[in-house]
Amino acid sequence: MKITRRQFVGLACAIGAGLASRPAHALTLLRDQERKSASGRHILILGAGAAGLAAALKLREMGHEVTILEARTRPGGRIHTLREPFSDGLYAEAGAGRIPATHDLTLAYVKRFKLELDPFWPQSGAEVYLWRGARQAVPRGGEPDLYRLRVEFTPRERKVGFGGLSKLYVDRVLEEIRSLPKAGWPFPGFDRYKDISFGDFLRRQGASSDAILYLSQGFEDDSLLDFAHDTISHVPTMWKIRGGNDLLPRAMARSLREHIRYGAEIRRIEQSPGGVRVTFVAGGAPHVASADRVICTIPFPVLRDIDVLPAWSDRKAAAIRNLYLSPVTRVFVQTKTRSWERKGLNGFATVDQPMELWSPTHNQPGTRGILMSYMYERMAREYSAKTPQVRIDRTIELFERVHPGVREDFETAATWSWSDEPYSRGAFTTVRAGEFPQLAHVATPEGRVHFAGEHASPWLGWIQGALHSGLRAANEVNEAG
Repeated sequence: MKITRRQFVGLACAIGAGLASRPAHALTLLRDQERKSASGRHILILGAGAAGLAAALKLREMGHEVTILEARTRPGGRIHTLREPFSDGLYAEAGAGRIPATHDLTLAYVKRFKLELDPFWPQSGAEVYLWRGARQAVPRGGEPDLYRLRVEFTPRERKVGFGGLSKLYVDRVLEEIRSLPKAGWPFPGFDRYKDISFGDFLRRQGASSDAILYLSQGFEDDSLLDFAHDTISHVPTMWKIRGGNDLLPRAMARSLREHIRYGAEIRRIEQSPGGVRVTFVAGGAPHVASADRVICTIPFPVLRDIDVLPAWSDRKAAAIRNLYLSPVTRVFVQTKTRSWERKGLNGFATVDQPMELWSPTHNQPGTRGILMSYMYERMAREYSAKTPQVRIDRTIELFERVHPGVREDFETAATWSWSDEPYSRGAFTTVRAGEFPQLAHVATPEGRVHFAGEHASPWLGWIQGALHSGLRAANEVNEAG
């Protein structure tokens, strides 16, 4: 099966070898019992996503008082499992969808809260390739017939096929990446990879447009270094939490229920020499909460519209203003039967568009099923601008071409756009060419305000990054005067 969304196994192995110390460091943050403060302080945490919850749990262990202000009426942030409008207890992920086997910290939290895991990838069945209207079922681990798919590859690309494209174009990078330092994202000394986009890197080597589409899946503008760095997490073994990935933040929030205020929209952060005051709106009325320090996990596109006094430093303000969260739009289609499975297919597909196609119900009980599209970048923005019904209609048309019979079996559908979600305005952080300088200022504290979230971690876009950043911020607060 093709490993999707920027997944080059060879590159992942090369970078993973250079970053072997990362997971151990993450687990150290979780296990270490930091010294407790001489007198517990009150810490406000803005956001009940994975980062805020991890910070709160750690601070409570350290003896501090915590209050979490969350604008939504649920925990989890961008870990969001959809259970409605689906039938028979089926569910699908609107947010974080998979947990790599290499993400030790995330798996440690899964174990801590006694949750069970299922394989993300189906263990059997063929995948469908749909390219320029031509459809082909390919056995797991096999290669499609390029001529039947009407793929416009160069002669050397045809020789290696889809599965050989990464080796064809990134071998030179792999050799250099193997010399990476053991730690230190974003890897000093690799400026030549920070300032070139992945798409330009491929074009300079003569890659065809179809090869670029297949390899980049819409992330052509992503920095080559960021693209390569991301692949360390895209490994063949992926997991998901049985019952839905949101069971993890819900379990974390359960022990913090008395310390979370939901429906609290942050409007202002005001620092003074002695503390921090946060103004928020709940129930249509303004409220003020005071604390010794604040951990802010609010995504930067949202933080841009929150008043702060005094103003952020110039470097922090630039990072908040410019950090890019990639758009993601998803459409979920429920069918009366899993007709594709009767035909020996697993529900996953590769198409000539910047998206992934999943079957999240491949290991859920029952006869009904869900197929979902996971759209990136340009296509995500395009679909986000359309009405939900148009998104659904177009997706059903696509699914009918991939899995004939879906339209006849159709029962209900749902759609989700992270660009439209008011408390995130994007799905995950990516770093485009030339934007690396601001990363140095994303996680740095501003007075009594500390920062956490996937954007403030070495694991951009992953649950692991959010958890790691929360623990790091908790330790910063505990050590601060």
